[in-house]
Amino acid sequence: MSKLDEIKERYGDDVDIIDMVHHFLTCENTDKQKERVEQGRLGKFYPSSIGRCKRAVVYQMLGYPTKPINGQSLLIMENGTGFHNRMEDIFEKMGILVAPELSLKDEELRISGRSDAIIWNFLKREDEQDDEEIVLFDPNDSEKEIYRGPANHILIVEFKSIKNKNYTKLPKSKPKTAHEMQLQLYFYLTGIKKGIVYYENKDNQESKHYVVEYDEQLINQVKTDIKEILDYADRRELPEKEGNALDVMCRYCDFRNLCHTPISEDQWIELYFNDSEAS
Repeated sequence: MSKLDEIKERYGDDVDIIDMVHHFLTCENTDKQKERVEQGRLGKFYPSSIGRCKRAVVYQMLGYPTKPINGQSLLIMENGTGFHNRMEDIFEKMGILVAPELSLKDEELRISGRSDAIIWNFLKREDEQDDEEIVLFDPNDSEKEIYRGPANHILIVEFKSIKNKNYTKLPKSKPKTAHEMQLQLYFYLTGIKKGIVYYENKDNQESKHYVVEYDEQLINQVKTDIKEILDYADRRELPEKEGNALDVMCRYCDFRNLCHTPISEDQWIELYFNDSEAS
């Protein structure tokens, strides 16, 4: 079989280059999900799941099948990754980067994930006393130290790239609750006591940031939520639904058709917008 015949067999005769790109990305992502199941990587809790519907998180932890992610959505995710990398490069050139990321692990909470950037704490006051010493290690080499020193000499930065309509709805004085809780979990796992949630408007690159302080009460809430999710997963049971079929959180959920009556994407959109107009 020639290379041209191979391409036509894989993508079809009547497609354009955009369809081919989207098809490739969707298939590649599906293969990665299958590999995750085959390698026994289920049952882990990922920090990015903080604030999500608990039922959806348990679905994910137990390996329930998701609807395929379309190529355009995967390209949007890649843009978010590009934003992270771009900012880390800028921070390094500015001379404020300590490390581009940290490995985050906790056996009790079954945490597996990585943070975003660690930078020097330019917010530290001259009269501020040093906190206790912490040691952080390279995520690619568990024996290589990347930082040893007072906890308040560094900050952890969480990058978020969001659409304009969500960017304009950001609170005035603090980040979105889920993002603040995610940073609190990072504080618990690393010993760092202060951080920044750094937002970029993906439509025009406008930026906004919020400083987040260590909050023990919030940390305890996050730990309680995670343990509740782990308990459901261990019992192979599902938490109650947190939304109805027409909520935005459900309409865009990967597990939507497991929770609600399975219908097509066009039917969901028609149902959602007709209901919104009527209310």
